Amino acid sequence: MLLRVMTLIQRAALSLVALSLLGLSRNGDVTSTGSFEPTTGPRVAATLAALPDTLRASAEPGTPLILTLPAELNGRSVERYALLRGPTLSGVAGRSFTWIPEGTTPGTHDALLQAQSPDAPADTLVVRIDLQS
Repeated sequence: MLLRVMTLIQRAALSLVALSLLGLSRNGDVTSTGSFEPTTGPRVAATLAALPDTLRASAEPGTPLILTLPAELNGRSVERYALLRGPTLSGVAGRSFTWIPEGTTPGTHDALLQAQSPDAPADTLVVRIDLQS
């Protein structure tokens, strides 16, 4: 009896696998595969220029960094900023971003801020900090 149940379970599992494979082999709504040309080099996305919503700064380990944030972003006045993500010991107060890079390894560190305007949807600002040794 147990052997018969196991055989039924195996058949059901195989049926599910077959149905899954049939579903994957269909091309859905694609009517043409298009044309592909061979390439000799790797296909890499083009390098983006520095984003207009990126502030750059540099700091040294252990030395506090204080940045004044722009009153306007993309032509709209900013009412306030909020820290969405940032390095340890970083924060926003009014139009100031502060960071105390204590015990942080040198390199590039990003903070993501939300700029809130009274007459527009929220926007984002990246503060990119080069921590030099």
